[in-house]
Amino acid sequence: MAGDNPFLKRVVDTTVENVKETSSKPGRPQNFGKLVPALIEKGIESVNLSMFDPDTRDQLLNEVGDECLRKGKMNEAIKAFMFIGNKDKISKIGQNYENIGMFPEAVDMYVLAEDQSRLGRIGDKCVKEGKFADAIKAFKATKDRTRLMVVGEECMKREKWDSALEIFMFLNSKDKLIELGDRCFKHPYFNYAAKAYQAAGDPDRLTKLGDECIKQGLVKTALDIYVAAGNETMATFIRENFMNK
Repeated sequence: MAGDNPFLKRVVDTTVENVKETSSKPGRPQNFGKLVPALIEKGIESVNLSMFDPDTRDQLLNEVGDECLRKGKMNEAIKAFMFIGNKDKISKIGQNYENIGMFPEAVDMYVLAEDQSRLGRIGDKCVKEGKFADAIKAFKATKDRTRLMVVGEECMKREKWDSALEIFMFLNSKDKLIELGDRCFKHPYFNYAAKAYQAAGDPDRLTKLGDECIKQGLVKTALDIYVAAGNETMATFIRENFMNK
C-alpha cells in the first residue's frame, strides 16, 4: 500500500492536492509528475488509489500504462489498462504483436480486449500459416462455429488429433467426434479414439475399441476403455484375470 512507502505517500498526497486544484477546470489534463514512475516501481497491485475520483484514477493508470509501453514493460502496461478496462489500448498492443508476427501474444490481447473483428481476421491468418492452435483460440473466443468446423476438418486431414479433438468437443459435434474416433482407430491411435468415442457418448464403439486392445495385448488400456464405456462385465473380467498377476 502507498502508506508503507513514505516517498510514494508524499507523491500521492501531493498529486491529490494538485488534482483538487485542477478538477474545477474542465478538459485540463492532469500532470502526475513523479507519481507515474513511482507507481511503476511499486506496482499498481500494491498501491491504494481509492483517494482519487474514478476519472482521475483512470487518467493516472492510462499514463502508467503508456509509460510502461515506452519502457517495454508490457505486462505492467497490460495490468494498468485491464484495471481500468481500456480495451482499445489492449487491442493496440495486440496489433503491435501481430505486426511483428507474435501471433499467440496477439490473440491473447484480442481475447482480453474482446476484439471480435480482429480475432476473426488473425484467426484466418493463423489458418493460412498453419498456426492451428492460435486459430482455434481466436475462433473459440468469437464462438465462430463455421470457422472452427473448417479448421477441425483440416486438422483431421493433417492428423493433428489433439487440435481436432479440442474443436469437435467444443462444438459438441457427435458426428465429427465419431468420425475422428474411427480414423484414429484405423491408424491406430487408440488413446485418441477412446477420447473421441467417450466425448461422443458412444459406449458401443468404446467396447469394440477395448476388444481390439485386448487382442493386441494392451490390457491396461482395454481396462480403462471398458470402464469409460460402462462395460463392467469386461472390466471385472480383466481385473480378476489379468491385473496384479
